Parts: sequence; structure tokens; C-alpha cells
Amino acid sequence: MFQYDVFLHSHDLFWFITLILFALVLVFLKSGLIKPAKVLQMILRFLYILVFGTGLVLIAMNLWWGSIVKGVLAFWLIYVMEMISTRMSKKELTPWTSFILWIQFFVSFVAVIYFGYFI
Repeated sequence: MFQYDVFLHSHDLFWFITLILFALVLVFLKSGLIKPAKVLQMILRFLYILVFGTGLVLIAMNLWWGSIVKGVLAFWLIYVMEMISTRMSKKELTPWTSFILWIQFFVSFVAVIYFGYFI
């Protein structure tokens, strides 16, 4: 049980840091600070790997349908976060694409929180 708690708390911490860095990347890109945004994007990608890795370990330790569904939803959330930040940095984010991606972000974020804490 001790190892599960270590992975669970590190997974939560990695998610928290990932969301903060994601917000910072978007703020830097909006304000035109491209160089710091690129550095934070690379750190964010490393955190995606850590979140994904600790999530896989948690799924392996606690294998049931809710964990698998949460893992798939979390992978979708990470994908959408990467699409938003990448398209914003390349200036390929049209208003319609932005709307669709932000809807996907909020739906997947709420679903991940629901499956992570309430199921």
C-alpha cells in the first residue's frame, strides 16, 4: 500500500505542476514571449511523460474499469493540451479550432477529475 500512495501523490503533484505550466505557456504565448514559452513547453512535455508513466503504474497496481477509463480520458486531455499549446505557438489556432479544442479540454478535464476522485 505504501508504494501505491507514493505513486498516487507523485501523480497528483505532476498533474498540478503540468496544469500550472500549461497556463504559463499560454500566458507567455499570448504576451509574445516566445523563447520562455518554448522552454516551458519542453518542460511540459517531460511532465506529460511523468504523468503518463505514473498513471500507467497506478493502473497496473489498481486494475479495474474505472482506472482504465480515467487513463484513456487523461491521455485525451494531455493530447488536447499539447494541441492547444502547439497550435498556439505556431499561430495555427483559428477561432473555430480554438473553440473545439477548449471544449474538448474542459470536457476531458471534468471527466478526468470525476473518474479520479468520485468513481
